[in-house]
Amino acid sequence: MNKKTEKSRIAYNKIAFEYDTSKEGQYTKFHIKELSNIIYLTEDDIILDVACGNGTLLGELSKKTKIHANGIDLSENMIHAAKMRYPNIKFDVKPCCPLEWSDESIDIITVCCAFHHFEDPQGFVNECRRVLKNNGTIYIAEPNFGVILRFFANKFWFPFSKSGDVRVYSQKELVKFFSYSGFKTVHTYRKDKGLFLKAKK
Repeated sequence: MNKKTEKSRIAYNKIAFEYDTSKEGQYTKFHIKELSNIIYLTEDDIILDVACGNGTLLGELSKKTKIHANGIDLSENMIHAAKMRYPNIKFDVKPCCPLEWSDESIDIITVCCAFHHFEDPQGFVNECRRVLKNNGTIYIAEPNFGVILRFFANKFWFPFSKSGDVRVYSQKELVKFFSYSGFKTVHTYRKDKGLFLKAKK
């Protein structure tokens, strides 16, 4: 496990059982709500939530229709909390890259406020394209930092972050990962404190 990834695991293990009331948990509420509103589901879709935390997003999506929900996270305590909250959803301690799923086996992948923790973002995007079915979709929610805040975060804050933050991206940078990997359509938009991406294979 790489240094930043290990920092993320340790940091989120510490706050796993109080995550909803933590600063991080409060911040991601908006992003989870927006994702649950925009994600289009059909019955029996196979969903993979990467860096699922305590399972809140999958819990919300499961209310919309019957789905096969899977969540993975590198934090053992987060997965334990998720299993306690949502016993009918499958959760596992697994890395984001490589994804331990077979080719063209997933309908929808979600990542909420975690992409900026990934040490190999292009590798992760390539893995998403591999495991998604034809016309499968990935949805990502990230912090919506302006140019100046993004510069200071990446230059002065994230290099010393104890939470495993790697880099926060602009819209153009996010799109580039998915275009390079060969996704057919990539759309992004900003809303309040969130930057959202939808890419279709």
